[in-house]
Amino acid sequence: MTGTCTRPRTATRGPATSPRNAQSQPRTTAELTNELSAHTIANPPSVPPAARSSWSGTLKLGAITVPLKGYSAAVTQRDSPLHLVHAGCGSRIQQPRRCPKHGEISSEQIVKAFEFAPDDDIVLTEEELNQLKANDDQVIHIERMLSARQLDLFLLSGRTLNLIPAHAAAADAYQLVIAAFARADEWALGRLVMSDRQQLIGLRVVDQRLALHVLHWPAQWRACPAFEAPKPPTLTDVERLSASLAPLRKSLEWSAFQDDFDQKLTDLVSRKLAARQRGKPTVVVKGEPTKSTPRRTTTPRSGRAA
Repeated sequence: MTGTCTRPRTATRGPATSPRNAQSQPRTTAELTNELSAHTIANPPSVPPAARSSWSGTLKLGAITVPLKGYSAAVTQRDSPLHLVHAGCGSRIQQPRRCPKHGEISSEQIVKAFEFAPDDDIVLTEEELNQLKANDDQVIHIERMLSARQLDLFLLSGRTLNLIPAHAAAADAYQLVIAAFARADEWALGRLVMSDRQQLIGLRVVDQRLALHVLHWPAQWRACPAFEAPKPPTLTDVERLSASLAPLRKSLEWSAFQDDFDQKLTDLVSRKLAARQRGKPTVVVKGEPTKSTPRRTTTPRSGRAA
């Protein structure tokens, strides 16, 4: 599937003239790395590295085998810190699993089923479902090499891993793969088992490292709906709009792009806590009466004040 979007390239083919004769004296890996260093995409500044690897395995590419470790390139969106409570008493809302015939049941009594027809479910055991899981050999199987222009960014599913050598002995083979990919400005297309499911993946070079992108399967792709082509704008209108965008063409500071929901939520909770404290009565320690608290009198059993 060929895309029409243009995107930053991770590498170029290099100048037309080279100090070496490519036919008689092929460039070394180090020379290729130096040539490509000026065309890489750097990470945003002040980004903490991943704490631990989320995948380990090998890449088999031709006669090359590279042991790798994968680190998530981004953290997933965490669950909301909010929960449901009863407006009248503040108790948390419970969601027990219930059977319409037998009421609440335990998790041990729940099985999975496939709806074959209305009111006709085919029950499947865990053993049967486990047989459907792909065999995880922890190998990245490369099936195609394609130009970067042939892969549309719409195919990216959102999960990306940074792949690095699993140990020092794999560094040379890793760097050889880096140089080969970057020299031709190519992606590798293949398959990998992750989370018990076979995934379609794309492999490319970014900032002198391998980046693995999980892709959507072809059956998931959707074309843009057809619409009537608008009347082309005049060159004057285009230039006017382009000039108005000049203030946006400034140096990029990634730190300016922050999700401020958590901070706003913290501020809101802090204000409500402060309001709650202001509305509370004075807390008195037993045995230490204060001016705001009248001294209690004791009443004898006869009912008269002492």
